[in-house]
Amino acid sequence: MACGGGAQAPKQTHASTPTPVSVTTVKEPASDAADAHATALERLVNAPWGTRNDRDGQVNVPLPDSDNWKRVRYFGVEHYVGFRYGDDHHAMVIAFTRPLPAGTPMKSDTCMRSFEAWGLPQTHPFDVKFSPFETSLGKWQGKILESRAVDGRLNFAFTASDFSGAWAAYPAYADGCLVLAVAVPWRDHKQLAQKLRDRWVSEGFPLMVVASDARPERK
Repeated sequence: MACGGGAQAPKQTHASTPTPVSVTTVKEPASDAADAHATALERLVNAPWGTRNDRDGQVNVPLPDSDNWKRVRYFGVEHYVGFRYGDDHHAMVIAFTRPLPAGTPMKSDTCMRSFEAWGLPQTHPFDVKFSPFETSLGKWQGKILESRAVDGRLNFAFTASDFSGAWAAYPAYADGCLVLAVAVPWRDHKQLAQKLRDRWVSEGFPLMVVASDARPERK
């Protein structure tokens, strides 16, 4: 990948087993493990899928270990609903709804192009550097579902953070699209972050459920 080539090699230390209480604590799952981030990522890689809904019940977002995610708002970017895993943001999921002009073909690739034309410029203030995008094709409700996978580095103030991310574009509404994105910080665990990201691409994205044909909005 183009980004993160100079990043340090992942640590080889193994995360210890957290206590039963900590793994069911939404505030910080696995907080008493020796390496909380590694333990959280391992849990998300292996936990069964569930869903969490937005406050209006318009979307059901696929999340592993779904009970331990918190619904949140992310400031600085227009979106529909967001979730985080732990106060330390071991993983983040965010959903967008985007309109399409009348007469535009309602397909996943059309939704993807529209979203990226709007969304990628939003990352410029944070000086985000992306590796080449990797495109995958799957199925959602009998339709082709296009997704992207990427590694990146975010530079903000005097700090830099490497992450793995992915997003999928759904032709979900009569007049627009739904996009679901996930970001997983590395924090010395690049391979675990990539493995979790890839799990969304291969398993999670096709599990998205929408409640109606009307495109919801929230600002």
